[in-house]
Amino acid sequence: MTQGRIVKVTGYYRDPGFLERVISTFRKLWVDIDWVTARRISDDGLYEVYLLVRETKNTHLAILNLSKTVDVEKVEVLEDGKLIPCQNDSFFIPSYTKVTTYSWGEKVG
Repeated sequence: MTQGRIVKVTGYYRDPGFLERVISTFRKLWVDIDWVTARRISDDGLYEVYLLVRETKNTHLAILNLSKTVDVEKVEVLEDGKLIPCQNDSFFIPSYTKVTTYSWGEKVG
């Protein structure tokens, strides 16, 4: 289990500012980020960014603000994430039981 929330951000990486906007959305509300990883999922520049953010009183507000950010298509909160051992190393592989999606500051679904 994690001590925080695992957040999956899907958006278009048009310039390096995309990652800066994602990370600064949490940092300007004093929400700590434990780790970040990203991968490209399409040839037109669509990326998935995974973050482990600490649970604070501003975490939910930061997630809502992030869903309104330029180039961000959607923000998903992944629950029950865990590390899955892989040979001699441990890598995070998203494994969750529930997804809560926010788009433009509103809960979807």
